[in-house]
Amino acid sequence: MRMPRFFFDLYFDHYVVLDPAGILFERKARARAAARQMARHLATVRADLLDGRSWIRVRDTGRNEIHRLAIQGDSRAGESAVQAALRPIAAK
Repeated sequence: MRMPRFFFDLYFDHYVVLDPAGILFERKARARAAARQMARHLATVRADLLDGRSWIRVRDTGRNEIHRLAIQGDSRAGESAVQAALRPIAAK
């Protein structure tokens, strides 16, 4: 069985940055966890994305949206718990 590939697109202002490569994950839940980690990271390094209109979209190879997550400044959950849940298998 082939492992599914998920893509993480960034929406901000009036721009869309499409993820060209994606990441292989065993399950959708792991892709959602990766999106949460990306949103937390972007919230700390890119204050301009905290306007409430910036978000990450997770999509599959068929371009179907799997998950959408706003980039917000609140980061109460620990990074280590999210990192432990990730463990990507391969990225091309």
